[in-house]
This record gives sequence, C-alpha cells and structure tokens, in this order.
Amino acid sequence: MSTQPPTPAGHTRPQSSMTEPRNDTVGTKTAQSCPACKDGRIREGICGRCCASVGARAAAAVLAGMPRNAATLVVEAEALGWDVRAERRWTGRLWVRAAVISGLVMVRAGVEETEHVCAWNEATGKFVTSASTGGFKAVREDVKAVRVVSREQEATGGTVWGRDAAEWVRQMDEAAAKVRAALSDARDAFNALDGSTPAGARAVELGSAAYAEAKMAERSAIDAVKAAQAWLAETNGEDARGCASWRRSIVLAGQHVAEAGEVIADAAARAEREALAAPVIEEAQERMVAQEVQWRAQLADAGREPSARGYAGLIVMFEGSSRAWCAWFDGHTDYDGVAHAGHGDPSLSFVAQYDAWAKSKRSSRSVYYPSRYTSAALIAGDRVDAAAVAFTLAVADRVEGRGAENLRKAAAAVRMNPRGFGTGNDRKHLADWAKYPHNSYGEPTRLAEHAVTEWAALETAQAAYNGVRDFEKALHWDAHYARERAEARAKADRAGLAGRDQARAERAASGRTAAAWEAAVERLTKARMRVHAAGVLATGDVERAQACGDRVQKGDALAEDVWSAVRSCEEAYDDVSRAKRDASHYEESAETYRAAGGLSDFVAECARMEEAAARAEAGREETLALYGCAFADAAQAEEDRREDVLR
Repeated sequence: MSTQPPTPAGHTRPQSSMTEPRNDTVGTKTAQSCPACKDGRIREGICGRCCASVGARAAAAVLAGMPRNAATLVVEAEALGWDVRAERRWTGRLWVRAAVISGLVMVRAGVEETEHVCAWNEATGKFVTSASTGGFKAVREDVKAVRVVSREQEATGGTVWGRDAAEWVRQMDEAAAKVRAALSDARDAFNALDGSTPAGARAVELGSAAYAEAKMAERSAIDAVKAAQAWLAETNGEDARGCASWRRSIVLAGQHVAEAGEVIADAAARAEREALAAPVIEEAQERMVAQEVQWRAQLADAGREPSARGYAGLIVMFEGSSRAWCAWFDGHTDYDGVAHAGHGDPSLSFVAQYDAWAKSKRSSRSVYYPSRYTSAALIAGDRVDAAAVAFTLAVADRVEGRGAENLRKAAAAVRMNPRGFGTGNDRKHLADWAKYPHNSYGEPTRLAEHAVTEWAALETAQAAYNGVRDFEKALHWDAHYARERAEARAKADRAGLAGRDQARAERAASGRTAAAWEAAVERLTKARMRVHAAGVLATGDVERAQACGDRVQKGDALAEDVWSAVRSCEEAYDDVSRAKRDASHYEESAETYRAAGGLSDFVAECARMEEAAARAEAGREETLALYGCAFADAAQAEEDRREDVLR
C-alpha cells in the first residue's frame, strides 16, 4: 500500500519520485524548521531550502483560491513587522495551505519566538482548526495586539529584549526611584527605633547594619543609572547594549533595599525574641555544666578518670562523630602513618573543649554553633510543644470541622495519661494542631480568645524558640548572607562594566567593518565605472574605424592597410567586450557576497573587477591606436585618389 498522501484536486502526480516537486511532502515538513526562513534570510519569494513562499506577495499568491481573509492576514502581519510565509502541508488526511506568521515578541525577561498558523483546506477552502494554532479571529487579534521585535535591531544591538536605549534608561530611572523610596521608608523605620533599653539598643544595632547595607545598595542603583545615561549620551541612543547590561545591578539593589527594610522593621521584634531566648540559652549552658559536674562526680566515686569516649557516651554522640571527637581529643595516627597530637585535657571543661572541636571542623560547607544553642533549641522546642498541648487541651471541646473528632479523642487520651509513653503520638497531634494554624484551617487563632493565658504562653514559647534561632543567625548567617549580597552586587557591577566595554568594542569593530565595506564598495564602483567608460570609448573607436574603412576604395594603395587596421580594432574591441562580460559576472558575485556579509570575498571580487577594468582600458588604448592608424591611412588614400583624378 502506498504511504504517499493523495494528490490534491487539479494536480497530477509524476510517475517517478525523483521528479516529484519539492513543494510537496518533504519541502513542507522542513519549512516548519527551515533556518533560512526563521532567520529572515529570504525576504520575498521562494525559499531554496524548504520551498516555502516567503513574504506577503509570494504567500498571497500561494493562498490564491482560499478565502479572501487569508491573503489579508499575511499582508496585515507583514505590515506589522511579522515574518510571513505560506506552504502546503499534509495533515495526515488532507492537504492544507497554511499561512505561518512568526516573530520575536517581548516577555518579562527577554524575547521569545512566537508562531501562529492558520490553515485552509486546499480542496474546499474551509478553515482547518486542527492544523491551526487557533481560530482565525484569535490569531488575527494576537498578531495585531502584540508588538513584534525587529530581528535586525536585536542582532545589531539597537534594541535589547525589544527595548531601545531610551526605554532602558526610562525604566531604570523608574526602578531607581522605587529604590530611593524604599530606602526612605527604611530610614524612617530606623529613625523610629528606640535604643534607650537593652532590647532597643540591640534593635538599633541590627537596624544600623541593615540600613548601611541598604545605602550601599541604593548607591549601586544610582551608579548603574548614571552609567546607563552616560552610554545613552555617548551613543546618541543608537545602541541599547550598554544600558541593558546594568539591569541586574538595579534589580539586585531593589531586592536588597527591600530586604533591609524588612530587617529594620523586624529589628525590635527580633531583639525582644532574643531577650526571651537569652535565659533559655543560659539555662542550657548551666544544664550542660551541671551534667558534666555530676558525671565527673560519678566517675570519681567509681575510681575512674573522665575521657573523651565517656563524654561522647554522656551526650549520646553518633559513632562517626564520636570517633572523630576522640581522635581530636586523644590524638591519632592517620592512614599515612603520620601521628597527630591530641588537643584535649581531661582536667578542663569538656563542654568548652567539645565546642573547640566543633569549631575546628568549620568549613565553607559546615557551620559551627556552640553546643549551648543546640541544647537551648531543644529546651525551647519542648516548651513550645508543652504550651501547644496545653492550649489544645483548653479549646479541644470547641474545635469544629475536619478532624475535630480525632482531636477530641487525642485530648481525652492525654488527659487520662499526660506523660505516658502510649500517648506520645496523641500529644504530638495536639501540639502540631496548635503550632501550625495553616494546617488547622486557622482554628487555633480563632479560638485564642477562649484560652487567653494558654495562647499567650504558646506565643511566648514560640518567640523564645525563634529567638534561639535568631542568635544562631547572628553568629553566622547574618554576615554570610550580607557577604553574599555584597558579592552579588559587585558581580552585577562588573558584568555591567564588561557589557558596556564589550558593546563599545563591538561598535568600534562594526564601525571599522562599515568603513571597510564603504571603501570596498567605492573601489568596486570605480572599477565598474572604468570598465563602462572603456567600453563606451572603445565602441566609438570601432565605429569611427569602420567609417574610415568605408572611406577607402578597393583600388587604393592603402586600402588593405586601412581594412587590416579596422579588423585589428574590432579584435581589440572583442577583448574589451570580454572584459565587460567578466566585470558583469564579478559584479553579480560581489553583490551576492555583500548580501551574505562576506567582506573578504567581496574584496576579492573587487580585485578581479579592477583587473577586468585594466584589461578593458588596455583594449581601449589599442582600439584608439588602431583607429588612429586607420584614420591616417584613410586620409592618405583619399588624398592620393584626388591627386590621381587631377592628373
């Protein structure tokens, strides 16, 4: 069975597939991804690679016989700057004639290729929705509503992401104004902080660091705008690359100023959380010290000495960490046979030495926190769970909606056995319901008024737990993130400078290339004019030489000399004609290379054209000389003939 599509009405299929027209199955399939069509190298006519009809007039010719709005669509689209082409497609069951409208359109962060397809049944002229990207009206509205980006402007830097230099500077000015407004709000929030209390002093300390970072970010944005404005003035708005390269700097500045404003706004609350967490951290330290004292006393009563291995068992370390801790404390010999001395002393505090060991392991991929913070987080977490369970027990009878019955069952079990092992999951269920209101459909917040004391205790416990985390952030992450933000801004500034310098270099290179093209075109034009002038003059020489040949008669003594000179002049003119034909060929090749952007090939054709001009001028010099000989001999023959008549 043949797998070829049926032949459309009014067409006959050739017997041999070798002679089948390319504008059939193979050509139309490749037309959808043809580089020549997509890159716009074919502006009008038939594409030599995919056989698609490119351009409004050629596409309208292919769509002849289809509804009138088909040709109207492609004409309107091309007038709006879209790339249009028409092609025949086989859909699997019928032939259609498709109008393909493609182009670059602006998106939030760049440009993207968009393609619209409208297809009509080739036999009936009806619109085929299954072979189209949308309805005809929808496609037409999309084509009219979206502003298409010029590919040539994007390629040459006249626009970046569809925006020219003036548009970039305008948008940057607006973004910088927002950054300044955000900095003003952050300044007002910082000035409103009260540093008269210890918590207020801590809030001022946190806010001052954030405000200093916000000022640096705002300065980065202002510098970026000034650089973009300077580039706009330097290029007279002809190149947008030097403006667009500063976009990242302004975006980061806006983000960092906004983050600094949030930190300043939260500074007072964070200081209060840290104040609530400080007693918990002190309690954790005291517990750890008391635990070690009690452990040492038990070892002394048993007549044993404290050791790193024993302390690892006391605080329940994992096996791998325990081995590393003991090796650091007691010393060890590595796999290469190198001995490493120990750093520990059993007579000193194991708590402090454990923290020193943990600090020695700190690297770019691991963060060190003193053990008291880990213990304090565990203590604060237990208190949050206890407060959450107490609150849930207080309001369990008022809970409604999904899961209320299971919650009451868990509450009843916990009331009967508050500390039992068997009710651990029930206590966790009650605590999670209160700790995560977003998972409880907001009921804990709505029921807070029915257990004010328990709710306040829960909020206090959660604030203390968050305060411990804030202390941990102050140890490492605050400085770490501030350093990352500063590095990101510096990197964006370097990228802006690099983009500006690269655009400047490309403009200089394009200027040199343009000058080279101008010189080459002028060189070709002069050579073409030399060939033309030589041809015109040689033609005149031959005509005048032939006239001289007509002036002599067969019986004249110099007749053969004149006619020989005329023949030689005509032969010399043949050389000029060959040079003219070669020059015409060289000119066509040069125009092809010029369209393709091949400067070196164009210059080579210029050299060939100059050589043809030299040959044409040499031939013209020869025709001129031979015409002179023919003229002199013809004049002498006429003189001799008159003398013979007089005699």
